[in-house]
Amino acid sequence: MQGKRLDRVNQLVKEEISTLLQRELKDPRLGFVSVTEVETSRDLRTAKVFVSVLGDEAQWTGSLAPAPRPSCHARPGLPARSVDGARGAHPGSAPEDRRRSRTVSPSVEHTSPLPSPAVLNPFGGRGHALMLGHVHPDADVLGTLLALGLALEARGWRVTYGGPHLAPALLAFLPGIDRYRQLTSLDDPLDVVVLTDCPNPQRTEGLIDQARRAAKVVVNSAHHPDNRRYGDVNWIDTSAAATGEMVYELLTALGAPLTPAIATNLFTAIHTDTGSFRYSNVTTRTFTIAAALVAAGARPEVVSESLYEKRAPDALRWLGEALTRVEVSQDGRLGWLALPAGLVPERIVESEELVNYPRSVASVRVACLLRERDGQVKVSLRGKGDVDVQKIAAQFGGGGHVNAAGCTVPGPLPDAMRVVLAAARRAVDGSPTP
Repeated sequence: MQGKRLDRVNQLVKEEISTLLQRELKDPRLGFVSVTEVETSRDLRTAKVFVSVLGDEAQWTGSLAPAPRPSCHARPGLPARSVDGARGAHPGSAPEDRRRSRTVSPSVEHTSPLPSPAVLNPFGGRGHALMLGHVHPDADVLGTLLALGLALEARGWRVTYGGPHLAPALLAFLPGIDRYRQLTSLDDPLDVVVLTDCPNPQRTEGLIDQARRAAKVVVNSAHHPDNRRYGDVNWIDTSAAATGEMVYELLTALGAPLTPAIATNLFTAIHTDTGSFRYSNVTTRTFTIAAALVAAGARPEVVSESLYEKRAPDALRWLGEALTRVEVSQDGRLGWLALPAGLVPERIVESEELVNYPRSVASVRVACLLRERDGQVKVSLRGKGDVDVQKIAAQFGGGGHVNAAGCTVPGPLPDAMRVVLAAARRAVDGSPTP
């Protein structure tokens, strides 16, 4: 069993265990336990269940004690296995030559702007690190991964860069981007795996599961409030306007020099993650860090020109074709652009922030871009004012933050438009989610 079918099994197991924890177990020792991820073996005989517990080590131990064991909750016909203490995970079956020792402790969550010792510890010494990106990587994730990876290499680390999809041609100017490759499997042992700006582990298309088996520790760093806390170390700073701010603080705490290459990557990540410094979550901290990056060698004019002034000769014609499809609701508060598969070349869609065009209409509070591709519809959402578009995306398994979010919904395009625009309308009107 592979791919989407196994993902569905993982989701069903996760839902059933979550139901047991929340509704059926009445033990007072059971604290705030959340099932964060499930890894089912391909033969469906075993599963690793990853949980997080709110509180300290004592609360972890106390909460895990009454947690369901397969011996009393497994369905008939499934082998019963004991639970080990490592993040509440059932013993796995990774090949002996690929198995890595993992710290037997609960996952760590840190939410402050400055990295804690738990965040810094995985980067002590030297080893092999993987900078793991998500599907359709953007400058937010690529800039942060490249910056951290280059800093680790300067400290003697071996670093691999990659994800389920290649980097877009638009970002070819980022220093080190030529090292970023498309990954289908992880064959080498790893000491640390880093994911940035990736709220949902499913956006790695299964690579996160391989990473857990190959690595000693998974570090999850993001500023999205809906992050699923799937790492061994979860640094989630929702006060940051961009994950690039967090990586800057990490490198500063590590004492890593800011080279022009690192500064360019981080400046680009912050620039795009904040909508060119236009979103309402931008703070004085954002500009202070941006100034430090410019002082270290980042050139704002080069970044802006590379992002917005490198169009192909036919780009404006295709852009015009796309913009004829912009629509605005009768009350003017909802704007959208729906692109059927094949209407506009993918290279044009990737190089233009098309969702910003309906957003630029003065009266629009929520803007949507719906792109049909391979039977699915990728949705980009942008908000203005007090409408939280992350909550819209969350209804469809997506995520993001208040001003910018995204999700993928099943096609065809007309069906996707109907459900997404209905959700956007409810958000604009302040109506409850059904």
